[in-house]
Amino acid sequence: MNKLRFIIAVFLLPALLVFVYNFCKLFFSFAGQTDTNVVPFWIGIAFYFLFQVIFFKPMSTYVFGHELTHALTGLLSGAQIKKFKVSANKGSVTLTKDNIFITLSPYFFPIYPIIIILIYFCLGWFVDITRLYSWFLFFAGVSLAFYYALTFYAIKVGQEDMKIYGKFFSLVFVCFINIIMVVLVLAWIFPNHIFVKDFFVNVFGDTIGFYKYIFMGVYKCLAFLKTK
Repeated sequence: MNKLRFIIAVFLLPALLVFVYNFCKLFFSFAGQTDTNVVPFWIGIAFYFLFQVIFFKPMSTYVFGHELTHALTGLLSGAQIKKFKVSANKGSVTLTKDNIFITLSPYFFPIYPIIIILIYFCLGWFVDITRLYSWFLFFAGVSLAFYYALTFYAIKVGQEDMKIYGKFFSLVFVCFINIIMVVLVLAWIFPNHIFVKDFFVNVFGDTIGFYKYIFMGVYKCLAFLKTK
């Protein structure tokens, strides 16, 4: 089964390249915005990275969120939680069932940024949140930087979760879903700057064109070899 997943992952690489290319275009276009309302978000990102460099990696907070994500996606998948354990640098969750969504969810589901967004918009039912907008952007930036910095670190040092469905396949899968998730989260935070429909329309068109180009190239190579 892992061999089949490896082949699928290889076949999906061109599509992943298209996703990465379009995300980079979207991100740099967004980063070039001169809207001063966006500034607290970038300050939050910079603040987290400075904190990590000067002080420490808040791994216990990350591990708790990691295991909580396993637990929540397990519940959403119909599993029951039998055991939930978190210590300073490691944790574990025992569930009555497992699948790829549960296993890999901590590596693509930014739980803390989503919690912050939900809290902010839920507060809007009770108070005027416009005066809290700058603080919301700041903490959204902090939480996103925290999540992606430590997720990258966790994958780099090695995670058993990434080996269950094959490391290469898991990396490709996680990269795909991460791009989709970060686009959706940014669009949620900045609806006037990030347009989800435009992003996916561009990705779809570029993906079809890229695969067509690859298949035509392979066809021409095979036709050339037959003439030899």
